[in-house]
Amino acid sequence: MTECAASLTVMSYNIQHGRGMDDRYDPARIADVIRRAGADVIGLQEVDRHFDKRSNYEDTIMVLAARLGMQYAYGANLDGDPEPGRTERRQYGIGILSKYPIVHQQHYLLDSAGREQRGLLEAELVVEDARVRFYVTHLGLERQERLTQISQIVDIAARQTGAAIITGDFNALPDSPELAAMSRSYRNVFADLPAAYTYPAGGAKETIDYILVNDGIAVGARREVVRSVASDHYPIAAALSIR
Repeated sequence: MTECAASLTVMSYNIQHGRGMDDRYDPARIADVIRRAGADVIGLQEVDRHFDKRSNYEDTIMVLAARLGMQYAYGANLDGDPEPGRTERRQYGIGILSKYPIVHQQHYLLDSAGREQRGLLEAELVVEDARVRFYVTHLGLERQERLTQISQIVDIAARQTGAAIITGDFNALPDSPELAAMSRSYRNVFADLPAAYTYPAGGAKETIDYILVNDGIAVGARREVVRSVASDHYPIAAALSIR
């Protein structure tokens, strides 16, 4: 008898610092979207930690992890001094939530050409008896900036072997040079679903959020755009298995 491949449901979700289309900060609502989707591992973008009053100075990744009973990793792309009268550093960046053990994590700052700092967060997960590298990123707003960042991401991920998943808000369309550059090493899980629009929530007309996998990952039947206005992006979810 052959062993079954380790399987998991992966999500990519730009949470707009926990603020929905109604301009209300509500991490419980974000957690409910994740829970209802049955996601096991989630790559998050635009995540605040004690940033300012827009997110009630909360540690949003910790709040979400507690509500979902998950482990988490965090990478601060922006890391500022505390506001007067406060002690916590003001951070904004990317995160990973996981129902599986996170045995290693590392955050890399990407070349951002003097614009808003961008990064890549890497986590090694133990899924049943298998290991997988899971990445989340949020790329810049200019094409050349994004192409440089993608080159860096591919190089960083190539330092490791085995199954790998990359999630994120790429700020680029599926037919862009940026996604073409990624496709040399990774395949877009939603590539054959041209109407998998993720932005803006409530009337999405563009695909800018992605789940990409290497040859160590097989794609299952479920691939879903999760329609919710808890953020300004729709999250996407896919059933994957580790070969």
